[in-house]
Amino acid sequence: MIRQIKTNRHDIIRVPIFLGYVTYNKSMRKKVMRAAMIGVAALCAAVVVAAITVCAVFPNKYSSELAAAAEEFDLDTDLVKSVVWAESRFDRYAKSNKGAMGLMQLMPETFASCATALDMTDGDPYDAKTSLRCGCYYLRTLIDRFDGDETAALMAYNAGETNARKFLSGEKIFPETAGYLKNISLARKVYSTL
Repeated sequence: MIRQIKTNRHDIIRVPIFLGYVTYNKSMRKKVMRAAMIGVAALCAAVVVAAITVCAVFPNKYSSELAAAAEEFDLDTDLVKSVVWAESRFDRYAKSNKGAMGLMQLMPETFASCATALDMTDGDPYDAKTSLRCGCYYLRTLIDRFDGDETAALMAYNAGETNARKFLSGEKIFPETAGYLKNISLARKVYSTL
């Protein structure tokens, strides 16, 4: 609520802000309004920059192929996006120093096994659709092997099934795997809001 107070010299205006009031005369009104408009414009610009940054850091490429593969293997789309983000940052030509390839970063023997199970005779690990189908098939297989425990399946996806079983029996989780799980969790939170 704005209150106007009459005085001999100038009209004084009291405006409530947060926990108190600011008092100024009418001659300052234009300056205050200009400062407020600049503040609002800066806030809007910050929101736009933040949105662009989130989209750049957490891309959403290959959405139709990803959604189809997730649905085919009864996986949460945000989980699949998070795995792709953690594995390759949505770079379908990604190749790790250990030899993992494509969006889902499958090792050659894992990719070949998944492609065979899916009757994909000429599968290309760098093809988005192929990588997503094989990766989702593999992830679903791991989730089923670990009785629906997604965290255990993600540990196996990252460090191998044998190591995941060791982690579950009490052995210390590799720092890389712990970081991987944190990245998946972060990405999943972000993708669930996009």
